Amino acid sequence: MSGETFEALLAPNLRSIRRFVQSTRMPEHAEDTVQQTLLHAFAHRHQLRVHAKFRSWLASIAMNEIRGMARRMRNCLPLEAIPPRASIDRTASPYLEYERMERVERLHQGLARLTDRDRLATHLVDFAEAKLSEAAKSLAISNSALKSTHFRARNRLRAAMRNTSRPRRPAGR
Repeated sequence: MSGETFEALLAPNLRSIRRFVQSTRMPEHAEDTVQQTLLHAFAHRHQLRVHAKFRSWLASIAMNEIRGMARRMRNCLPLEAIPPRASIDRTASPYLEYERMERVERLHQGLARLTDRDRLATHLVDFAEAKLSEAAKSLAISNSALKSTHFRARNRLRAAMRNTSRPRRPAGR
């Protein structure tokens, strides 16, 4: 379709398209929307197959432009502006609680497989959070011997925990 044909088809329909756009909820943006509609229609004028359907084709383009303008102008709040909501239930989910209990049980089983010296070194350093010098005095060994003992005890504990049987998980998890 040529530019002259487009103008000839547009002239009788321009007024009704303006009224249509101004009747929407955004009359302050009506002129912009009409202009965008006309630009879009002119750019895609080759897609119109039947000249008799020009008015409905132009109205559908206008409607799409109105929707696009509404999307662009929609008021959005940034996440920082939304006040945080307090959660009602702050307890862990039953599944997480089950996993925590399973890990604790595996730790106890692994500690039970260690020698008394390894268990005591691990307990003093990791659980009681004793200083190395205090833990070494409790075991009556030097600091460097405690470091070596603790390192080996943790490796044995890791291996023991790896070898403990894990309970079967329910299907689907």
